[in-house]
Amino acid sequence: MKRTLLSALTLILSLIACNFPGSGEQISPPGDVQTAAALTVEALLLTPASPAAPTEQAVLPILSATASPTAGPTATITPTYSVPMLRLLENTNCRSGPGTDYQIVYIYLVWKELEIIGAYPQENFWLVKSPESPTGECWLWGGSVEIKGSYWSVPSVTPPPTATKAPPAAPSIQEWTFNCNIGQMTVSIRWTDRAADESGYRIIRNDQTAAELPADSKSYAETIPYTSGDKFVYFVEVYNASGSVRSTPIQFTCP
Repeated sequence: MKRTLLSALTLILSLIACNFPGSGEQISPPGDVQTAAALTVEALLLTPASPAAPTEQAVLPILSATASPTAGPTATITPTYSVPMLRLLENTNCRSGPGTDYQIVYIYLVWKELEIIGAYPQENFWLVKSPESPTGECWLWGGSVEIKGSYWSVPSVTPPPTATKAPPAAPSIQEWTFNCNIGQMTVSIRWTDRAADESGYRIIRNDQTAAELPADSKSYAETIPYTSGDKFVYFVEVYNASGSVRSTPIQFTCP
């Protein structure tokens, strides 16, 4: 500020000095010069100094960050699978279905191990792979086996229909004799037992049951009264739950 005033005064004085009277020049009235100088000085005094430009402070932007939680690794549980197997604890029949009404396909010995492919929990039976079976599979009772592996993963299996047993094989009569004497008739019959699953035998005389015999019977004889001219017809009948079958008949007439 002081430097500016000093420079202005110096300039004014120089102007005044230059305007002193010389030859041939018109002098400006001193009052005008002084007045102009005074106005100049006043203007300088009244003009406010330009304030220094404020120093701008750097304003750092405030970053608003939303913290996102870092998701941890998701644990994936993979169940361990092993082939379901069974091991026999005793010699066991492997059947065509889950029950004793089904045919025996093969007899496996103790400690034999087989792969399980199905289950029938209602009767506690397991369906297994069986190279010895014509179908490649058969059924084992769960009470005589030990289970291991992922046996819970095997499906439940609908059992096959119960096989209908055929009637037993008919007996074959090999020998027979009869004798009619004084009102008494004696007959003797022998046959071949060809059945393996019979419940028993019956002797059929004139379409009536003359006798009941146990399974594996092979002969029969009886003596009965007769009247001259009586005719006799005999059959040997074998039977089981599936039905009955008769032999070819033998027949004779007492004189």
